[in-house]
Amino acid sequence: MIDCGLKGRVAIITGANNPEGIGARTALTFAREGASLVLVYKKMKRTFDESKTDRCGADRYFAANAGDATVVEAMLKGINADYLIIEGDLSDEDSVKEIYDKTVEKYGKVDILVNNAADGDMDGIDTIEKITPKVIDDTFSVNVKGTMLMSRELVNRRGDYGR
Repeated sequence: MIDCGLKGRVAIITGANNPEGIGARTALTFAREGASLVLVYKKMKRTFDESKTDRCGADRYFAANAGDATVVEAMLKGINADYLIIEGDLSDEDSVKEIYDKTVEKYGKVDILVNNAADGDMDGIDTIEKITPKVIDDTFSVNVKGTMLMSRELVNRRGDYGR
C-alpha cells in the first residue's frame, strides 16, 4: 500500500451516512491509511419505496441517506478504525462550531476537511421552469453555506499544525 501521509492525521468527513456513498468510502480509505475520523451526517427525510431499495435508483439512495451512520460505523469497526460520529446541521453555525468542539475535544486538532455533504432537489422539481425557492434555499444552505462554514471554522481553528 502507498503511504499517503494520513497516519496520525485527523479528518472530518461530511455526508458520511450513506454506506455506498463517497463520504463513507473516503472514510474507509482514510482509516486504512491510519487517519482518525470524524464523520458528520444529517438524516435526510425522503419518501422511498422499501421494495425497490435492493437495486440501483432513487429509492435505494433515499433509504441510505434516511438513516444514521450505523452501517458505516460497523464497517469502520470491522477494520479497527479510530472514529467519532456526529449528527449535525452544516447550515447552522452553532452546529458547525459544535462539530469542531467535539473533534478538538477528542483528538486535539483537525488536519483534513472533506466537504462531501450535499443536498439537492429530490422531489422531482429538477427543471428551471419548475424549481421552487425552497429547493434553491435548501440546496444553497448545505452545498454552499455549509461548505463555507465548515471551511471557515477549519481555517480559524487550524493553529500552527495546519498546512
